Amino acid sequence: MSAPIEFVMLLGQQRYSHDFFRKAEAEVRKELPSFRLHVFEEYDTERRPDEVEAAIARCSCLFTSLIILGETSEWLVPVVERHDPPVVFCFESLPEIMRLTKVGSYGFKGGKGMPKPVQNVARLLVGGREEDALYGYVKLQQITSKLIKFLPGKKMGDFRNWSTVQSYWSNRDVANAANMFKLILQEYLGQSKLRIVAPREMPPMGFAHPDAPKLFATPEEFERWERGRWEHRTENRKLRTTEPGNYGTKLTQQRVQGTEGRAQRTERGGAREEEQGLPIGTVAVLSFRAHILTGTQYHNEVVRALEAQGLRVIPLFCMGIETHIAVREWLPKLGVDLVINTMGFPLVGGRRVRQKLE
Repeated sequence: MSAPIEFVMLLGQQRYSHDFFRKAEAEVRKELPSFRLHVFEEYDTERRPDEVEAAIARCSCLFTSLIILGETSEWLVPVVERHDPPVVFCFESLPEIMRLTKVGSYGFKGGKGMPKPVQNVARLLVGGREEDALYGYVKLQQITSKLIKFLPGKKMGDFRNWSTVQSYWSNRDVANAANMFKLILQEYLGQSKLRIVAPREMPPMGFAHPDAPKLFATPEEFERWERGRWEHRTENRKLRTTEPGNYGTKLTQQRVQGTEGRAQRTERGGAREEEQGLPIGTVAVLSFRAHILTGTQYHNEVVRALEAQGLRVIPLFCMGIETHIAVREWLPKLGVDLVINTMGFPLVGGRRVRQKLE
C-alpha cells in the first residue's frame, strides 16, 4: 500500500468549510486513494498545538487562509520554517504569513500589500474610485489568470501554477477544490496521471437564488429570470414591463398602487395584495460569496423563509470587500425596501469612505 500523501489546511474564520473540503478530498481519492487532507481551525494552534505541528511536519503541501491574529502568526511562522513543507499556499492572511508562500521557485518577498503600479491599474479598472481599489485588484487577478498561461519558462510556470491555484481557491466549489489539489499533486508531487479540469470561474459578486439554475452576475440577468418566475407563479399575470433593469421599480410601483387601492376598498372586503400575486415588500439579503460556493444552507433558508411571508427577495452575494459597491450600484435599481446583512461588514466601504462622508 502506498504511503499517504498528506495536505494540511489551517483556516481562520471558516468553520463552515470542513464538510466542503471533505467532499473535495473524497473526489481526489477516487483517483488517488493515498491522498489525505487534514483540516484545522486557527484556534487548534492553542487547543492542540502538538497535533497541528505534527501534521505540518508530515505534510507535502500546507494551505493557510484568513490567519489574521498575531498570536497565531507567532506560533505558525517558526513551525513552518522549522519543518519546511515542500509546497505552501497562503491566502488572505497577515504579511508575515503570506511570506511563507512557496510554490517551486515562486514566493512572496515584500508582503507589504499591492505595489503602487498594481494599485494604479486596479483603480483604473473601477473608474478611479480609491474605495473600490481592492475590487479592482480582484478584476486584475481575473485578467492575469487568463494571460499567465501563455508565459514561458520554469519560473513563470511556478507563478502560473500559483495563479491557477489562486483561481481555484477564489472560485472554490467541490469540483474546483478537487482539481486544485490534483494540480498540486501533478506539478509538484509526481502524480502525473491525474485528470485535471481548468478552474470554473464564478462572478465575484452577484445573485444566488435557491430556485435558480445558476448564479447571476448582474441585476439585469437576475431580473430576467425573476420576471419569468413571477409570471409563472401568478398564472402568467402581466406585470406591464419588459425593459431590463427596472423590473424591481415597476413591481414596487404596482405594489404601492395595489396597496392604495386595497386601502380604499377595505370596508367592502377588497382582495389582499398577496392574492393579487404581488409581493408585500422587497428585501435584499447580503451573504458571503464563499458561503454560497461551498453550499452553506443558511442563505437559502433565509430566502425561502422571507418569500413564505409574501416578500420579494433580492439574494445578493459578495466577497466582502465590495459589499458597498453592490449597495451603491445595484440596490437603488431594484426597488429595495429593507436590507438584511448577514456578513458582519459595513455597507459603506470601510474606513476610507466613512472619512470622506464625515
